[in-house]
Amino acid sequence: MVAETQIVRLDDGREFLLRPLQSGDLDALRRAFRRLTPEEVELRFLHQSRELPAFIENEVRELDPVRDAAFVLEAVDGEIRAVADLHVDASDPTQAEFGLVVGQAIAGHGLGRLLMQRLLMEARHRGLALHGSVRRDNARMLDLCRSLGGTATVEPGEPGLMAVRFA
Repeated sequence: MVAETQIVRLDDGREFLLRPLQSGDLDALRRAFRRLTPEEVELRFLHQSRELPAFIENEVRELDPVRDAAFVLEAVDGEIRAVADLHVDASDPTQAEFGLVVGQAIAGHGLGRLLMQRLLMEARHRGLALHGSVRRDNARMLDLCRSLGGTATVEPGEPGLMAVRFA
């Protein structure tokens, strides 16, 4: 895995620890999920929910560092404020799906960019091409992906989604 931990200091003085997700983070992830707005949940998970989806809990419990990579931004109070992950496709081990969520309380400071760059470094290190589905109206995420070299095309059969790919 690329560089394990990093201290991130925002221009307002707040500090976060960028580190790999650990299986013991499940309770902190549940709390982080509850802090997300309904819009943030829908933009990331493509549906509404007030509880951390079961498939995410399973992914955390079964996190395989050979197959998966996930990074969190942890505040000084120990709470998780952002998550980025990649999961190698079972059908094609040269491809991995990515996900990213940064809570509004820390958005607008370049943390999404930092996390996506970490995922891209990890993918390059492993020889993976990243892809993901992003809602068509999620302009910030689409702009971020394009600025990092990603391409976005309409997801076949899903006109409200864009297929984002990084070579």
